[in-house]
Amino acid sequence: MTTTRAPHVDEADALDDEGAIGDGDPADDGAPVTDLPAAMASALDGMDVPTAIRTRRTIRKWTDRPVAPEVVNELLECALWAPSACNMQLWDFVVITDHETRQRLGPAVPHADTAQIVIFICYNSRFSQGSYANIQSAAAAVMNMLLRAHSLGLGGFWQATITDRTLLREIIEMPPDVEVLSTTLFGYPDEAPGAPARRDPSHLIHWQKYDLTKKPILPSAWRPTHWTLAQVADYHQARIRAGPRYNKPIPSEYRAVRGYLGHALRRAGVDAAGKVVVDLLPCTGLYLEAMAAEVPKATLSFVELGTQVADFVHRRMPRPAAFHAYAIEGEGVPSDVPSASADAATVVFRLENLPPDERRRLLREAYRVLKPGGTLVVAHMNVRSYFEVFRWIRWALGRRDVQYALHADPSLGPFEALAPEAVDGLVHEAGFRIEHRHGAFPMPPPDEARHRVRALSRRMVPLARWLGLVHDLSRPLHSVLAPFNRIRFLTAVK
Repeated sequence: MTTTRAPHVDEADALDDEGAIGDGDPADDGAPVTDLPAAMASALDGMDVPTAIRTRRTIRKWTDRPVAPEVVNELLECALWAPSACNMQLWDFVVITDHETRQRLGPAVPHADTAQIVIFICYNSRFSQGSYANIQSAAAAVMNMLLRAHSLGLGGFWQATITDRTLLREIIEMPPDVEVLSTTLFGYPDEAPGAPARRDPSHLIHWQKYDLTKKPILPSAWRPTHWTLAQVADYHQARIRAGPRYNKPIPSEYRAVRGYLGHALRRAGVDAAGKVVVDLLPCTGLYLEAMAAEVPKATLSFVELGTQVADFVHRRMPRPAAFHAYAIEGEGVPSDVPSASADAATVVFRLENLPPDERRRLLREAYRVLKPGGTLVVAHMNVRSYFEVFRWIRWALGRRDVQYALHADPSLGPFEALAPEAVDGLVHEAGFRIEHRHGAFPMPPPDEARHRVRALSRRMVPLARWLGLVHDLSRPLHSVLAPFNRIRFLTAVK
């Protein structure tokens, strides 16, 4: 099977379609470009464009199976058939197949050390910047590669994140006037993600003119006091579509929270048949999943703001958990969980995510669904901890909007640490009696120090080692420093 060039289109001011790999004359319209191997030809014949578009998935895990050179060339061939600014085809493609180089790229480009093929689309910074034409050209090339890779059984990852551009430039010896616009990773997939939820087209498509009634209005502020609950719900629905991103808690934080939840719930006697635990607004379900292991005999359910978020939770759960919708607006009780039906309720890093009045409403709902003597477990971020220092540092670095809000997994969106007395007051106001208080991390543990410093310049990397050293040396003082613990836990009883 052969492919042939499309007819020439001369549109000086458009994104044009000419381009192919090889030494042939671009004006030779009828010349064959390449003979595809039989497997490629079969794949091309077997998957139509609509199928490829609808079944392609982002892949972040690959097998060790090597990708043949002719397959890599085919991806690049398809990339160069994409439209480019004024058909100048001023892309450069840096293709990394060498194992050693991919390993070196790992600290600079996430997942580069596990993919079989890494392709950087580059553009000279002196050309095609008007109207973002360089970016549009690169994006068109990437999409061609992703669809062709999928049709050939490969898994692709179009990745925006480059954690260390200086290191990347050093490794691939990038000239100073050339910029990397896009990173695409390929290999044979070692996962099969399901279809992600898509937004309702009626909310996105405007006919003839922009319909202001459809304009999404979301605050950019990181404080939840600037948000309504409906806006928080909309933001969660949007961010949850990134899926696998939200499975990466700081290990020390995860162990501490999971450990306290398990201990508190077992102490309350809920790890038994017939006992019910309700997780209130679990967001990504990170700790609901943990509770499934900590209290395996209990029946689990959860209350969430949106069905797409709930579907995400369901997909990660190792066993069934009933979903109950939380009413964003309206009078009466917020959910259909029967009153006095649960033996325990959990609220993990949720109060910080909500407008002040909604914090009260959520804790009142916890009180309503619990049986007399039922247990409430709360985890929250302490405003008097080093968390605030890190937040101010991010603010000084320009990360001031909601997208960069410093928070704890599994939170998304606006987030503000709370004063201990404020949380205690809300819990008492809801009708609970606090039985136990605990805390963790008066100083940043080593893994958190590395996590926080990773996005800073390379000169700041040694700071992580010093922060970790301070944590270890200050261990004898941790009990004295308890009022400054970053994470605070409460166990209360109805």
